Amino acid sequence: MKKGITTIIFMIVVTIVFISALASINELSRERVLQNVKIDEYKSILYAFDIFPENVNEQELGITSTTDDIPWKQEIILKIIENQIVPVKIPVTDKQRELLKNSLLAVKDSVELFIRINEANEIMAYGFPLRGKGLWGTITAFGVISADLTKMVGIDFTEQVETPGLGARITETEFKYFFRNLDLSGFQVKHRETPPIILVKKKDNTNMEQSTNSFQAITGASQTVDGVLKMINTDLQFYINLLLENEEMIKKLLA
Repeated sequence: MKKGITTIIFMIVVTIVFISALASINELSRERVLQNVKIDEYKSILYAFDIFPENVNEQELGITSTTDDIPWKQEIILKIIENQIVPVKIPVTDKQRELLKNSLLAVKDSVELFIRINEANEIMAYGFPLRGKGLWGTITAFGVISADLTKMVGIDFTEQVETPGLGARITETEFKYFFRNLDLSGFQVKHRETPPIILVKKKDNTNMEQSTNSFQAITGASQTVDGVLKMINTDLQFYINLLLENEEMIKKLLA
C-alpha cells in the first residue's frame, strides 16, 4: 500500500515538473515567435517605403525574389523604424467610412498610418494597411504613397493564400516593381470616367521608367490580380481623402 502511494506521488511530481518545463519553453517560444512576426512586419514596411540595406539594389535581387530574400540585420531594421517611421492615429468619420463600403478593411473610429520623416522632420511618404479578396482568400498588403499623394512608392503583400506559381506571384519583385512610381493623380479627379488605376496585360516599361496609372497582370492569375486592382482603387481612395482632410492635424502630430 505504502509503495503504491509512493509511486503515485512520484508520478504527480514528475508530471508537475514536465508541465512546468513545457509551460516555460512555450512562453519563451511564444515571445520569440511574436518578435519574429514583428520583424517580418517591419521588413514589409521598409520594402514598401523603398528602404533597403546599404549596397542592396532591388533590381539585382532577381524577378522571383521576395521580401524574405532581402539581407536585413535585425538591429538595422529596428534602428530605421525608430528613427524614420512614425505611427499616427487619425480619426475617421462616418462619411469617410462610406468610401470603404466595397473594401475588406475593418475601420472603426480611427486608423493607424505610418509616416516616413527625414532629419528635418519633413514628411516623405505615408504608409498604411490594405486588404482585398483573391481567388482563395483574403489578401493583405502594406502600401506607401508619396508625400504629395500623386505617386505610389511601393507595396508589399503580407498575407495571401493564392496558388503557388500563379496568384502567389504577387509577392515577387517582378510584380511589385510595377507599383513603384505608379501614377495616383486620378484619385483626386472628382468626375472621372475610368478608375484611377487600371490593369494591362503587358507593359513595355516599368512605372519607374515611365510613370502611368497601370500595372501588369499575371498570366493565369486573373482573379487574384483583379482583387489587387479592386483593393488598390478602393483603399487608396479612402486613404488619400483621409490625408487631404487631415493635413493640418498630421502636421501638428509631428510637430
